[in-house]
Amino acid sequence: MSGQPGLFLDRDGVINHYLVDSVRSLDQFSYYPFTAEAMKTLGQLGWPLVVVTNQSAIGRGWTQQAQVEQIHQQLCQDALSWGAPIASVEYCPHLPDAGCRCRKPGPEMFERAALAHDIDLGRSVMIGDSPCDIEAANGLGMIGIRVATGRGLVPLAAGLAAAAEVADLREASDWIMNHGGLK
Repeated sequence: MSGQPGLFLDRDGVINHYLVDSVRSLDQFSYYPFTAEAMKTLGQLGWPLVVVTNQSAIGRGWTQQAQVEQIHQQLCQDALSWGAPIASVEYCPHLPDAGCRCRKPGPEMFERAALAHDIDLGRSVMIGDSPCDIEAANGLGMIGIRVATGRGLVPLAAGLAAAAEVADLREASDWIMNHGGLK
């Protein structure tokens, strides 16, 4: 696939605080103190920024699609104000055992965004806190960066590897910039 590099970010545990029972409403959605600065740095790359997030709280009946979309609308407004416009937010509302292609580590959210924004997945980066984020990155030929915020650095399955394991999104943004934007 031809196209430009893209930057894919998980939501909960990377951009905002992770809650074990899911972020279910806008009043539970809170950024880390470094989020704005890190997003501003990432915005300087000029790459399409895409948020890819599993939101099984919808499928579990813990929240409604409208509440999740309200969170994403706020996230997009804030990111724009930080100089990091989000090209799209892709989310999977399904339960973990639904067998869908969109739930990470499945490829559908990434493929949909790549098609919509002319992104070459093989030249792209995924920043996440979960092993499924790194599994998705590895499966699609992307560079995977794992942050310790959110779930912490739980062990990866055999055969999976992150290009970097860092403390948080700020360190991930610095890592990307220190590697020449990976162009």
